[in-house]
Amino acid sequence: MAWNDIAVVLHPGIAEHIMPFPRPHLESFETPLRVEMIRRHLRTRGIFKHVRVARARMATVEDLRRVHTDYMIDTIRIMSDLGAGEVGESAYASPELYRSALMAVGGAVRAATLVAKEESRHSFSVMRPPGHHATRSTPMGLCYFNNIAVAIRYIQMKCEVRRVSVLDFDDHFGNGTAEIFYSDPDVQYISIHEYDYDDYGMGHFSETGSGDGEGTNINIPLLEHSTDESYSLALREVVVPAVETHQPEIIAVSAGFDSHYADPVGNMNVDSSTFWLIGSTVRGLVESVGARGSFWVLEGGYNPLVLGPCVEASLAGLAGEEKPVFEDQVPREVSQGLLEANRRIIRRVREIALKRTHS
Repeated sequence: MAWNDIAVVLHPGIAEHIMPFPRPHLESFETPLRVEMIRRHLRTRGIFKHVRVARARMATVEDLRRVHTDYMIDTIRIMSDLGAGEVGESAYASPELYRSALMAVGGAVRAATLVAKEESRHSFSVMRPPGHHATRSTPMGLCYFNNIAVAIRYIQMKCEVRRVSVLDFDDHFGNGTAEIFYSDPDVQYISIHEYDYDDYGMGHFSETGSGDGEGTNINIPLLEHSTDESYSLALREVVVPAVETHQPEIIAVSAGFDSHYADPVGNMNVDSSTFWLIGSTVRGLVESVGARGSFWVLEGGYNPLVLGPCVEASLAGLAGEEKPVFEDQVPREVSQGLLEANRRIIRRVREIALKRTHS
């Protein structure tokens, strides 16, 4: 595997949607600066000289309808035309929202298509706004349309792809993606996320899918402040055997970098080395299951200063390169009690997930 087997999908149109909220309001962190700093870092590091750079296209309403209701699509368009308003919890309209959201979906579709048509082994859509919280009918959590879900439905319809595994490593549970595919036996959804065991909510490991999709929904809900060691264990003990059992034709990745210890929104404690490990693990899985490749879609990650190194680390893992060394990779305190608690959680997830995937 080499850098030139990777495509990075970009478009200048993603800078147009801007929310006029002051910090610490949640919406103030989801800004054009996120993707600008990623592009600047990759350019400075010379990555664009080695990867394929592809331009996103705008998604169509037909693309959206494979996942979302007409009412949801119309509401986002109308609120965008009005130029303001709340379209969902922590999801607000701006004059350029509809165009930017269509472009973000289009970036995911382009990334998925490049891999489905075997024009690239791996691809990464560096677009915004994110999407994994958007359900079939409701925008929420900074997400308007579910970018990765629309892309999956597109390649299933247009590119003769049936089985897909989704790995979501955003700090927050991707409830929208889980809902959309909850009863679908062909789409496996695996989420590693922060979970509050004092105040139970969605994303518990007991949620395993329903009907024909029973066993295809796998949640790995880790404790707050989880470190690189717990993520490594989750990948090794749950993600790898689960994906190998599902035997996907393509691996889709919801790439949220808000689990980084310097992120202002997440509460986890990992650095760029974990994102390199995720890239390397996905690369290995593509080889072991004989998949066409993987496509990645940017989700969270709200510290612009660390996003560039985190994305580069992921790409280096996909390219089969050694782990790049960045300044964020510093020793940090590790709670042995937290590690042991996460080990117990991961063992429980493994028992449930592998029992159901083998049944």
